[in-house]
Amino acid sequence: MKKIFLLLMFIIFTAAVSYANDDMARGTKQYKRYNFKESAESFLKAQKNNPKDPFINYDLACAYYKSGQYDKALEYYDAALNNTKDANLKSSILYNMGNAAYKAGNKEESLNYYKSSLKLNSSDIQAKHNIEFIQNENKQNDKNNDKDNKNKNKSKDKNKEQQKNMGDKRKNGDDNDKKENNNKQDRQDDQQNKQNRQLLDYFDNQDKQNHDKAKEAAAVQNSKTGKNW
Repeated sequence: MKKIFLLLMFIIFTAAVSYANDDMARGTKQYKRYNFKESAESFLKAQKNNPKDPFINYDLACAYYKSGQYDKALEYYDAALNNTKDANLKSSILYNMGNAAYKAGNKEESLNYYKSSLKLNSSDIQAKHNIEFIQNENKQNDKNNDKDNKNKNKSKDKNKEQQKNMGDKRKNGDDNDKKENNNKQDRQDDQQNKQNRQLLDYFDNQDKQNHDKAKEAAAVQNSKTGKNW
């Protein structure tokens, strides 16, 4: 009974390996024909039967990378990395992860992957080149950002200056209006004072005339009565 069970297990395992080999063969064939999407589908079938096989995961990741599915490529590169102890394979996987991360727009992750790859293979000239390229690109971006910030600050300062000038103009206009109003009020006050003085002068003249008339009347009366006081 035990022998029968072992035989069945062997047959199932052999069939699974056979199917996996067929899927890998189809995937490789499609990959060479640049049919990367179809290649990934075949490699994925093989991967489901051997989920920890680093080479299947690696080939699957490469197919996803070539088809532009960078997140999936990183997922299966990571699976390959975690299931191998081969330094050369690890170096290749990390280098490819650097490419995939860069394509996905994650420059810092890409830089870290390249550096990790270079630690395992210090003679990898391409990894060194990619590291320098990203670092120079980051420096240029920093310069551009500094330039943009300076231009924004200049624009802000210019706007502030314009607003200040407008405020000064409004203030000057208000001051001029106030000054004009004050001058107008002064002119009105002068006119009123002049009118008041004229009125007082008139009253003074009237009082003087009345006084003179009263004095004349008194003199006439005194002459009649003989009084001279």
